[in-house]
Order: sequence, then C-alpha cells, then structure tokens
Amino acid sequence: MVLVLIPAVLIGAAAVAAVVSVRCSSLRITSAGVEIRNYPQAPKLIPLAQVERFEATTPFGNFSRIRPETGVLVLSDGSRLPVRRIAAPGAGNGIDVLNQRVQSLRRGA
Repeated sequence: MVLVLIPAVLIGAAAVAAVVSVRCSSLRITSAGVEIRNYPQAPKLIPLAQVERFEATTPFGNFSRIRPETGVLVLSDGSRLPVRRIAAPGAGNGIDVLNQRVQSLRRGA
C-alpha cells in the first residue's frame, strides 16, 4: 500500500513546486527592456534592442496538460531564455499581449 502512494506523493510534490515557481516568478516590460525573474534566480534585464519576441513553450510528456503555461523570450542573436510567468504589469496575460507590448514600446522609443 505504501509503495503505491509514494509515486502519487512525488507527482503531487512536483506539481506544487512547479506552481510555486511560476507564481513567485515575475516579468516586467519597460522602455529600458525586459526584466525576467524566474524564481529562485536573480532578475535579468535584457535591453529592448536585443528582444526579438516571446513564444509559447511546446507542451510535451505524459503530464503536459497539467503543466503551468510558460514561455520563451527569443533574443535577436537567436538565443532563447525561459520565462516562467507570461503576465506583465501594464501588458496583460499571454504571449500575444506580451509581443504587442514590446512592439508598442519599440514604436514609442
């Protein structure tokens, strides 16, 4: 009986850890650039000139439908940075909204 519960407890703990890391992460888009804080890492500020676009991550694996929605920031040199939170103050929620915010700041600069 105990051996049956161990995998369920481990899966539940992983799900809770994923939700906590997404909720404690942050994303800010300003005229200075895009600031990403993927909890528990320190914030990174990427200048707006180096930002290409945001993309959604492709879900995969057995438990992909319960995985929190995340994204990727694509830089002008082709490198990609993971983004755990796809909501920004002043922009809203979702990849399309974040891309619109970046474009509007570029036009205003």
